[in-house]
Amino acid sequence: MSTSLRRSRFSGRAVELDSMESAFRDVSGGRQRSFLLGAEAGGGKTRLVEEFANRLSGRALILKGGCIEQRESALPYAPVTAVLHELVQLRGGPAAKSLVGAEGARELAWLLPEFGETSQRFDAGIARARLFEVLRKLFEELAREMPLVVVIEDIHWADQATCDLLRFLATRLKKIRIMLIVTYRPEETSATNALRTTIADLSLSEGAEVLTLPRLQRAEVAIQLEGLLGHPPTHAMINEVHARCCGIPLFTEALVDASGSLRKDFPGSLNDYLLRSVRDMPAPTAKLLKVMALGGPHITHALLRSVADKADLELAELLRPAILAGILVPDDDGYAFRHALIQEAVRGDLIAAEKVAIHRAYAEVLERGAVSSYRVWHSVALARHWRGAGQAENCLRWAWQSATEAAATFAYADQMEMLKLVLAVWPEVDDAIEMIGADHCRVLELAADAACWAAEAEQGLAFVERALAEVDVDRDNEQLAALLLQRAVMRQHALIPGEIADLERALDHAPDSTRLRADGLGQFSRALIWRGEFDRARRLGDKLKDLSERLDDEEYRMEALIVAKSLDMASGSYHIDALWSVVARARQAAIGRVEVLAGAALLQALLETGKYGQVIEVGPAIFARTVEFGQARYIGAIVGSPLCRALLALGRVSEAIETCERMAALDPLPLGLVHVLECQAEIALVLGNSDRIAVAARSLRSLPPGPQVASRVAADLLRFGIESRALAGDMDQSAILVRSALTHFEKQGGVSWPLLASAIRVAVDTNQKDVARQFADLAARSQCRNAVEEAERLGILAEMSRSTGSDLGAWELAAQSWADLSQPFRQAYALMQAGGAAVTAGKRAKGAGHFRRGADLAHSIGAPLLGNQIETLAEKARIDLRDGKEGDMPKAPLGLTDREFEVLRLLAAGQSNREIAVNLFISSKTASVHVSNILSKLSVPSRGAAAAMAHRLRIVDPA
Repeated sequence: MSTSLRRSRFSGRAVELDSMESAFRDVSGGRQRSFLLGAEAGGGKTRLVEEFANRLSGRALILKGGCIEQRESALPYAPVTAVLHELVQLRGGPAAKSLVGAEGARELAWLLPEFGETSQRFDAGIARARLFEVLRKLFEELAREMPLVVVIEDIHWADQATCDLLRFLATRLKKIRIMLIVTYRPEETSATNALRTTIADLSLSEGAEVLTLPRLQRAEVAIQLEGLLGHPPTHAMINEVHARCCGIPLFTEALVDASGSLRKDFPGSLNDYLLRSVRDMPAPTAKLLKVMALGGPHITHALLRSVADKADLELAELLRPAILAGILVPDDDGYAFRHALIQEAVRGDLIAAEKVAIHRAYAEVLERGAVSSYRVWHSVALARHWRGAGQAENCLRWAWQSATEAAATFAYADQMEMLKLVLAVWPEVDDAIEMIGADHCRVLELAADAACWAAEAEQGLAFVERALAEVDVDRDNEQLAALLLQRAVMRQHALIPGEIADLERALDHAPDSTRLRADGLGQFSRALIWRGEFDRARRLGDKLKDLSERLDDEEYRMEALIVAKSLDMASGSYHIDALWSVVARARQAAIGRVEVLAGAALLQALLETGKYGQVIEVGPAIFARTVEFGQARYIGAIVGSPLCRALLALGRVSEAIETCERMAALDPLPLGLVHVLECQAEIALVLGNSDRIAVAARSLRSLPPGPQVASRVAADLLRFGIESRALAGDMDQSAILVRSALTHFEKQGGVSWPLLASAIRVAVDTNQKDVARQFADLAARSQCRNAVEEAERLGILAEMSRSTGSDLGAWELAAQSWADLSQPFRQAYALMQAGGAAVTAGKRAKGAGHFRRGADLAHSIGAPLLGNQIETLAEKARIDLRDGKEGDMPKAPLGLTDREFEVLRLLAAGQSNREIAVNLFISSKTASVHVSNILSKLSVPSRGAAAAMAHRLRIVDPA
């Protein structure tokens, strides 16, 4: 394992970089610009400036200086001295002095000895004015040579003289090629009037722009973590880092140790940094902050007043220094620490006696009654504070009550945490059973159930194992069956073997004519459907239907109907109206579990039948219901997958990406993660990003090899491998995977239409005609369950025609079938092939129309790779897509032949002779001859010069 971290990948800030790039274009044109970059400590100001400077490499002279924190007084002109030092390092002392002359050099020598002897100063005001003028002249001279970027960092630590100089330069440097970038911390603006005045004056100067950097979003934190680790982070790590670091880049870097694991404690330097401002507070304020550190993520004013036992005005005076220093953030009814890590650091700095006393103070206040506007459940807060105060009986009483309240509101994660607290204090309470009315095994069973719904399978399985060790197998069959059902469902979602054995054993022990047995029949049926064992699932579904009638239970009637309709879907019979009805009935009866099950089945039916608009219409509401019922981590990704795929099918790529990110943010268990990774790979496929497809495939391969989705994942891995290798240009490896796909189909006996489509396309591209024929035969004899699969089959048969001469009619039929389903990406690909077939058949006008429509579709949905492929094919066919006219490309200019003009276009795009030869279907030697002729006709000495002329004269498309 590596013992060092990589440099954090630059993440986010695209809008800010675009603004700075735009400003630099103004500077290059002769207009001065100023940027004020504000961000809290660790917010990424320096990294943004570095990234911007890297992008300007070679286009500007960049000089940087930073202010230095001094507790007593700031060093005068510290950032200017650093700028001058950097200039001398780059240009040398003599060259730097020549820019300002001998007198100017003597003024600058007061700041940097390298400029020689200092001038005699008799009047401080005159000397300062001379210094300011010399610096203005220096910057103007430098800007005449090339655009100049001057960076002054951390002006919140600047001295008054530096602030005055910055205001002077912002007003006096007019119409010259200079860009001034100043960084600061907004939370420090309350410290001095000088800083507030400087920022205000700079922001009002001509060409100034103020940018305040927001904290990174979850997806941006994920990118930063991937850069640190060298591989994609887990969703759990992303969630924890984002929650603890609040999107502050510096804190993210500090929380990841050299092994790539998350630190539970802070490194000393970061801990000291976080606590520094707290230790600078007046003693009474620091004491109050300790009290607040144990009060939760937000503490109301009313509660704090009671715990601190202070009057409102006295409390306000104690809080004010912490608010002004940016330690606390106030809102309408209370206070929170600005950063969760600051609160963690303060909490970690408490000694045991302080913790016990503070927890007791909170508990005693809360015992007197609920505090108005308190944002944490009263019972939860009491349980935690009594635990911290070392009062086991009080903790048990309130933890049990809060677990009951959490279950009633579907807050399963909170229920599990409170039941863990019950179990933790159980040994310390002699009469625990009498206090709560449940034995230890029952508490374990409830904890396992809560963990199941909260998608905490690892903890839930541990609870089940402990309970199974305590249950009396001979006397309590029902409790044994319930525990086995819990273990089965957690094994299913964790992709762990043994689920079917648990279900069989549970039914053996579940009493007849009970709701528990109905639960087992429904769960077992769904598990078999996942595995494709439809006949057995139907028999169990029929038993569930019979039992629901005997019990006269509407919940299980509806569940039996869901099972039946899901089985019908597998054979191509879709009862969408019936599923709509079950969703409505379950909602009316307030049976959330069944409503979510029915909603998931409905979305899948709509997706499979190509009703993407309806999926997008109802999908968000069904997804929201999983959140309301506390089942988002448990089933949210499974519900979100059809929505993401529907958006992608309709070409709404950005929305599909957002939906996929929401699914991933749930940190689902492996079964849900399969859906997330599939969606990520599908999105990357549309975008033509082979690396992201490969990343998703690696993540899929790293999941437990559970039997629940083994065949599905095997097909996914083959398809994503075929596509990623083909996109990367590794056709040999892609061809090997194509032959593996043939073996896969022979073993499985079924068909995965997306895999079949990818495999036959690459089989034809790699001239594996026999393999392609076997794929085509498989498609021809396989049953299509819906219009989507029929469109897949038409595309597969059209692909087969490419091996002998592309069939225009087959491709037009395929394109129309995808158009009928409103799938622009697949339609665009079919149109590309139809265009090529039309040109080959001599129907150039029709081919041009197909190419043009396909390119427009591809670019409209953000699929640039496919769009470029279509345009390249059109160019090879000498069809111009730019002006809407079919026929030949415009006549070649500058005395070039048509073929030489084609070669010039590719040369200007940066292609080598070998690449040109491949694109134009000529030999490398012939390409070399054409390049030589071009250089001669253009009278230029090199390929680069030819490319530059082509771009300058606009005789080829700009890059």
